[in-house]
Amino acid sequence: MKKGIYVVGGEKLSNSAFLKAKEFIYRYGRKIDIAWFEYNFVNNSTDEFMKVLKKYQFENGGFGGLVTEFEYSGPCLKSTEHAFRYIYNLKEKPDSGSPIIQNMMKYVLERYKPEMGCWGNLLVPEVNEMLHVWWWEYKKCDIEYLDFDSKVKAYNPNGQAALAAFTALYSDLIPLEKYQEIISCPVEKVLRYFDKNSPFYCEVSSDPSFKEDYMVPYNMKCYQQFIDCLQSDSNRYRDQELVERLKQILSRDPSVCMELDESLWTEGYHEIPCDIVTRPDSFLYPLVRSEVDSALDYLIRHQSEDGAWHLSYQFGEQEGFRKLERQYEANITALYLAELKSFGRIVGCV
Repeated sequence: MKKGIYVVGGEKLSNSAFLKAKEFIYRYGRKIDIAWFEYNFVNNSTDEFMKVLKKYQFENGGFGGLVTEFEYSGPCLKSTEHAFRYIYNLKEKPDSGSPIIQNMMKYVLERYKPEMGCWGNLLVPEVNEMLHVWWWEYKKCDIEYLDFDSKVKAYNPNGQAALAAFTALYSDLIPLEKYQEIISCPVEKVLRYFDKNSPFYCEVSSDPSFKEDYMVPYNMKCYQQFIDCLQSDSNRYRDQELVERLKQILSRDPSVCMELDESLWTEGYHEIPCDIVTRPDSFLYPLVRSEVDSALDYLIRHQSEDGAWHLSYQFGEQEGFRKLERQYEANITALYLAELKSFGRIVGCV
């Protein structure tokens, strides 16, 4: 068995289904989607993939055009977070000497808001001037919190923890004091609000549109990335004792944020177990193996005839959304294929 490849029981995607998915990606996908497919199934070359990713980076170091849910393609933190997701999932990551990484770090650090304990709004006003889904709309939210406790309570890891993870992965590019400042809120959020032994456990999020923080799928996904980067060999400030404590807390009830009722998975938007635990080397996978494996079976069974995994809802009524939806579906199809391969779920792919 090759290193990094996990072979588990369950259904497998047939070769004909795989080829249909490939055709859909090449027909509707952007260059980044095709590059991600080719990285996973053709050349496995970090250098080749990074050449494509670099085309989405602007002179100021930020990325644009990586989010399919709005037309704006200029630089913003949301697209930059998407760039990190790709880097995070590379088997061989670019080192900190890469101009792409150095410029990206400069962009990220320049936009950090210490008065908020995070980056604040991940969008820019220009997003609103073009076609965009209602859930990604720029809203001014620059709030200055008076104390650290307020920053922690208000901290929403969706997107924010991924950017903090990036700074941990390439911590040799930032001083210790800045590193500690950036990771303090995501770390304390877990310690205070996810730990059942904490007096703050289960307090309702300051954002009323969310359920309790520990039940929000995005948060668990972001924290997995965050913890992985905290314990990365490349993190020169690594604190393994802290990492193990965070893992222990998040491992106590890992399925609470997952929709486990399969009858609901085709009705609207739900995060199924394999959408949350997307890698077999996740520290959560051994704890929810049966749930994730069943969700992977479901994923394979519900691939569409054209090879794609389609949205069960529309971005909006305007006709322009149809193009964005096809791009989103090509993107998610490329991501799902890579995930299925990592779990040993595609016939002939090892």
